Order: sequence, then structure tokens, then C-alpha cells
Amino acid sequence: MKYEVEIEGLQVTAVIEKRGEEISADIDGRRYELKIVSPERGVYTIFDSDRVYEARVWPGDQNLLRVKIGGNLFSTIVINRKHRRPTTEHRTEGRQNLTAPMPGKVVRVLLSVGENVAAGQGVLVVEAMKMQNEIRSPKSGRVIEVRVSEGDNVNANQVLAMVD
Repeated sequence: MKYEVEIEGLQVTAVIEKRGEEISADIDGRRYELKIVSPERGVYTIFDSDRVYEARVWPGDQNLLRVKIGGNLFSTIVINRKHRRPTTEHRTEGRQNLTAPMPGKVVRVLLSVGENVAAGQGVLVVEAMKMQNEIRSPKSGRVIEVRVSEGDNVNANQVLAMVD
């Protein structure tokens, strides 16, 4: 798929070919062979040869995507050339379920029902395989339901909370 991408005002062309977790990307003539794993919505671990990056992606205002890689935050607009309009695969309108990425145990509930939440803000923390995973809101809104308590065991894809 061919895209035009604007990153902090600089426009580049990206040709992306996806085969499972493996991605071939040609970005303005530079070729990258990557493996990408997404442990939770909006979070991507990118393997580039011997280098590993974590990217966090969430929608901003209108057609903007915010991308954080390491300590760097980028404002990005992706334009699908086929449709010639901005697109965001992470667009999050309406009620959103926050789910457990894998079986584990709830170690912290960070927000309660009725509290406001920003896109990318942590709502719960689930421990799985001795690692703590912060479950973040995919959108700004209000926490309308929390279905678990600290100490609860959860299953993969179990709905933990809802944001509207």
C-alpha cells in the first residue's frame, strides 16, 4: 500500500508491504525490513535488525496521529493515496472497550468510573509473565465502567473497563 505521510510538516512517500508481523517499507527510497509486534492497542514494538524501538500511537485532533518513539513525540498525518484523504486506522469514536492483552492479574486501577481520561492515559495495570502492562485509553473521554478490581485475575481479551 502506498501512502503519503506528513511528519512534523515534512512530506514523505511510504510503500508498505505487510506479511504477518513482518513489514517491508520503502520510505523515500530507503528500504527497511522490520518485524512489528503489538502487545496492546496503540503500542508497537519494532525490531530493525539489532535495534528495538517502542512506538505509541494515538489519534490527535481531526486527522492527526500522535506517535511517540522513545522520548520523541511526532505529529503525523497519513494520507491513503488511493482515496486521497487522511485516514487513521486508530480512529476511536464512540464507546471503547479496554481489554487485557493476555491472561494476568490486575495490580492497579488508576482511574475510577466518572473520571475524565486523555487519549493514551493509563486506566489499569495488568501483570502478566512478570511484566506490568499499562492499559491505556485509546481516546479522550470519561471512564464509564470498570469491571475489575485490584487483585483480580483476568483472561486474554477480557473487557476490563469502558471509555466513552
